[in-house]
Amino acid sequence: MSFEENVPNEQLRRARHLKGWTQSELAEALNTDFETVSRWERGTTVPSAYFREKLCSVLDKTPEELGLISPNIDESLTISTSRCVFLAAAYADAAHEFTTRLKAHLQAQGVTVLSNRMLHKQGVENPKKALQTAIRTAQIVLLIASPQARSSRHVQQALQIAGIYRSPIYAIWIDGESWQECVPKDSGEFVATIDVREQHGLQVFAEIVAMLEEIWLASDDTAAAAPSTNECAELLLEPRNPYKGLKAFHCEDRDDFFGRDTLIDHLTESLRESLIADEKHVQSARLLAVVGPSGSGKSSAVMAGLLPRLQAGGLSGSQQWLHLDPMIPGAHPLEALTRTFAEHLPDRSLKMVREDLDDESSRGLHLLANYLSKLPEMRVVLFIDQFEEVFTQTISEEERQHFLDLLVTAVTEPQGPTILILTLRADFYDRPMHYPELFQLIETHHSFVLPMDLKQLREVIEKPAGLPDVRLTFEGDLESNLLFDVQQQVGTLPLLQFTLDQLFQRRSGHQLTLQAYQEIGGVKGAVAKQAETTYAELPSEEHRKLARALFLRLIVPGVTEQDTTSRHITLSELILSKPKETVIMEEVTRTFTAARLLTTNTVAGVATVEVSHEAVIREWTRLSDWLDEAREDVHRQQSVSEAAAEWARHGKPRDRL
Repeated sequence: MSFEENVPNEQLRRARHLKGWTQSELAEALNTDFETVSRWERGTTVPSAYFREKLCSVLDKTPEELGLISPNIDESLTISTSRCVFLAAAYADAAHEFTTRLKAHLQAQGVTVLSNRMLHKQGVENPKKALQTAIRTAQIVLLIASPQARSSRHVQQALQIAGIYRSPIYAIWIDGESWQECVPKDSGEFVATIDVREQHGLQVFAEIVAMLEEIWLASDDTAAAAPSTNECAELLLEPRNPYKGLKAFHCEDRDDFFGRDTLIDHLTESLRESLIADEKHVQSARLLAVVGPSGSGKSSAVMAGLLPRLQAGGLSGSQQWLHLDPMIPGAHPLEALTRTFAEHLPDRSLKMVREDLDDESSRGLHLLANYLSKLPEMRVVLFIDQFEEVFTQTISEEERQHFLDLLVTAVTEPQGPTILILTLRADFYDRPMHYPELFQLIETHHSFVLPMDLKQLREVIEKPAGLPDVRLTFEGDLESNLLFDVQQQVGTLPLLQFTLDQLFQRRSGHQLTLQAYQEIGGVKGAVAKQAETTYAELPSEEHRKLARALFLRLIVPGVTEQDTTSRHITLSELILSKPKETVIMEEVTRTFTAARLLTTNTVAGVATVEVSHEAVIREWTRLSDWLDEAREDVHRQQSVSEAAAEWARHGKPRDRL
């Protein structure tokens, strides 16, 4: 029987008649509509699991008595078949005479034909997941190419998933004048294109089947000759973990960083143009603002991509430039800037550097950079990561304004040495508008970080695994499953890196396994499951209470959920009034750091801790609930902390207490 045939469900119709109900009355009992019941009885679709259960209840019949026993879509599709194809066709083309004859001919040759229409009739509750399963089951995808196919959403989805699973795609051209008008944009490469617009005889169907038989035969030979997945890997030593979890890539991770070559080329060229304009005395700025959504990989692109390229001479003379350590503004950007410069000024104290920066002329940063540049052509590269913190965490408007004035002056000083590179979350792009001079510079000198395409995401997964000191393999369709799942996620890159890191921790030898992927909850569930498991395994209720307090201190709640950001704090802020609680807080911090959900760092001798990535805030439901419950308290606590720190900086005077 063809998958496409409509077989009326007479058993369901008889059961309804025995109740004396019309289709509308049955629909009312099920809380659905008349047309849905009509489609079930006509065999156009079948009820979902939810409605099958309700039908059995209201009609007092078993599934068998109602004709509702049909194989579960996932189970039926994952049955291995030696000859199976997926037919990707627009709705109108599925009923085309040639398509109908092709399906009949294939089925007569023992070929199973799966299609979007078949999935629709099965009434699946997750159509995209069912489509994924169907294409994985089929060895080959047949695209019916026509003007209708180009704009068909179903065809586009099928080709996208076929690309993820590297399924061979054959295009059968049935209609249309121009080939470009008959296939979706970015539909990938086709193994072959068969023009049947003028061919309708049996010979063409025989040729198509013969061509498919060659592919199946070659596939069988390849599978038989394939070596064991760990055959080579067993000879290696313990593999190195190339995945970074929720941490950004840094300069030392450049050999593990893949997928962003085009972006790095663009950033390098943008910087080159700014420097050329500066050399020609054209009104310009030595500035590059890298703008993108949270989780788009802005920081990694700069630290593991652009900066290493500059250090290797990617621009004329750039290997001789002085690269300051990356800085994050935090609540007190002037302090952060002071520490960044002080590391390269051993003959000056922190106080002296700060006094230079506090100069009323706003030329302090420019003068310090001038002092550090030993040669006329030498540049001083300042990279400020998470620049949005200047607007979300800096409390003092006076400090914020002075910090921004220092930056603007330094990068616009004619022939000055300072090059400023910054990253800015796209949803905070409007914040610099309140500072027109700065905003005009960012508007002129920015580059957007766009989401990775399928090819780039595949490089992120594959290429680190293939490094000589890594040599990891992926079980079955694991790599493609990762690609399928990440394309549906917001903030893809940190979630993908975290998932890969978790798979590495649970690997079997040199192989990342499907079982581990299921255990961690896939891409979507990995971060949330790790966080919840870590929290649940804390040894006492007191530990869990302080875990809540810890995370709430590490978050800056915005007016809306979108405005919510993470913040880094010094470890000294976690010293509590009771020594026992301080010890427990330290244990909690170490536990979440070991789980890669928190990150500790030391900058200029000051130890800090922060949430590893805002993906933790976004994905961990318990943390979101805590924040909703305590939003006002968090604002109040942070205000008190800032006031106390300000009081301490002024020597704790009694009149300011």
